[in-house]
Amino acid sequence: MKPNKLAAVLLFLTAGILALGIGAAAQEKKPQFYMVEEYVVKPSMVAQFETGLKDVIATIYKPFEWPWPMETYATDDFHYYFLYPFANFAEIDTAFARFYEILGKVGSDKWDALNKKMGDASEYYKQGTVTLSPDLSYTPEKPRLNSEETKFVYWGFCYVLPGREMEFEAQFKKIVALFKSKGIDTGFNTWIGGLGTELPFYFYSMTGKTPADFFLTDEKVMKLVDPEITTLWNETLKLMRKYEFKMGSVRPDLSYAPAAKAK
Repeated sequence: MKPNKLAAVLLFLTAGILALGIGAAAQEKKPQFYMVEEYVVKPSMVAQFETGLKDVIATIYKPFEWPWPMETYATDDFHYYFLYPFANFAEIDTAFARFYEILGKVGSDKWDALNKKMGDASEYYKQGTVTLSPDLSYTPEKPRLNSEETKFVYWGFCYVLPGREMEFEAQFKKIVALFKSKGIDTGFNTWIGGLGTELPFYFYSMTGKTPADFFLTDEKVMKLVDPEITTLWNETLKLMRKYEFKMGSVRPDLSYAPAAKAK
């Protein structure tokens, strides 16, 4: 978690913004709010960036028992995303206060060295919020893959026309209903963009063992839901001003989970 002015901004906006609120959250059918840090890394310095991130986890998160998990994803175009689940904006402010407290114990020299290692390897970084929406996601009763098998991730970024959000969400609910009616064993998660994103913004994520596994499975699924899915998707595209996709992977080696407390 990178310290900056965002905490104060988020706290100021808390009164006026409500969370519309990864896999587990969708199963619980509760919206999950996240803070996201996005780093754009120089291709020639990927190794240094990843080493720097591991050093931050080993030097700050683990020894000081950072209480919030961080899940890391990397895309093929050298973007790294760190997802922190929080209850609300106020908890983000609490996390920043905790982070500053830890930095005081670590010392400025040590933190500057850690910060520089990742900073020198990056073009820039951004912070924002997203909310995982179970209503717009589909979780099979018996998923084809378990969470340990899903390494590859496909993201579809949907930049929706202003004022057409409700229509867009209605289309995604139809897609969810279609997948459910066909008993599809491959699910997807849909997220709603918040502070720091190009609003209105939604994206969905789908997973597979490998790129080959994902696309072969996707071809099979499309045969089961066509021609309905083609009609629904074409109608959904009419509600977007831009659509992009990215591919990448979940990176458990660059992620962090708090140690379980002994009972």
